Amino acid sequence: MLLNGYITDINEQSIVIQAPADVAYVIDKQVRECDILLRDGRTITRDQQKKAYALMRDISLWSGHTPDEIKELAKYDYLAKYGGGMFSLADCSVTLTRGFIDYLVEFCLIHDIPCQDSLITLCEDIRRYLYLCLIHKRCCVCGKKTQLHHVDAVGMGYNRNEIVHVGKRAQALCFKHHRECHDIGQKTFDEKYHVFGIEIDRIIADKYKLKRK
Repeated sequence: MLLNGYITDINEQSIVIQAPADVAYVIDKQVRECDILLRDGRTITRDQQKKAYALMRDISLWSGHTPDEIKELAKYDYLAKYGGGMFSLADCSVTLTRGFIDYLVEFCLIHDIPCQDSLITLCEDIRRYLYLCLIHKRCCVCGKKTQLHHVDAVGMGYNRNEIVHVGKRAQALCFKHHRECHDIGQKTFDEKYHVFGIEIDRIIADKYKLKRK
């Protein structure tokens, strides 16, 4: 059963949705679980279209498939992973496009695909991008193989093998950018490349064989 409701209040922690009066009784008496779909209402922007097609162009050059083939393959794979119906990059929603672009960015990270533009300028969710760079061990600035850079300095005289790393902030940086960060300082580096530290969780700790408890 598909029911339309209306948002009557929204804040940082909750959304209040008012159900139509004629179905409120049914919801109260019969419905125990439901899925909520929030319709974006905004259409894909020109900037998003440029990002998506730039990423698919790079994947096309890397794979040997035509751009049109990559577009269709990527759509089907995205829907297989995240669900939903077929969409067009001519008129889909801003929210769907954000997810699709970030899916393409992660694909490029996983397969080390050479990109004409920096992935950090193409991603839609910068925090997710910085996290994925740590997971896939790719420099968040240039995409090369990475070293783990501790934003929260471990400090001299401490044994890194004995320190619990979960909760401390880190970045995925290649040797060149790791050294640059130390040379110019963390604040200047972050401002220059528009990056920031991501808290190490158990998954990241396991990836880098860091102590987590």
